[in-house]
Amino acid sequence: MRGLFAALLLAAATASVAQEGFPLDGTWRSESTAKDGSHRTIVLVMQWDGKSVTGTINPGPKGIDFTGGTLNPEGWKFTLDVKNAKGGPIRFEGTISNLGKYNRVVAGKWTDAAGTIDAKFVHE
Repeated sequence: MRGLFAALLLAAATASVAQEGFPLDGTWRSESTAKDGSHRTIVLVMQWDGKSVTGTINPGPKGIDFTGGTLNPEGWKFTLDVKNAKGGPIRFEGTISNLGKYNRVVAGKWTDAAGTIDAKFVHE
């Protein structure tokens, strides 16, 4: 009986760890180089409630809160359309890979006032 209880407890713990942050919850970081050679670091802190993605871009005093993220589980496509502090558009379109792993990746195109870059966000 103790063995069965221990096995059930282990299975429940494994399942809860495997689901942590699935698929977009958590902190994501992108380190990119723009076409002009400048270095770009973008941090996203996101939550997904099963319908929409909310969060903050570059948390801190100049962070941008957003509610406009969408996730299409068919193909695991993530889209983010928000406005920066000055009202300018920010858009990201990407695809989640390494879906079953903790260090998932969302790679795609990030467009803002500075231009368009290839961005690869890694889950931290």
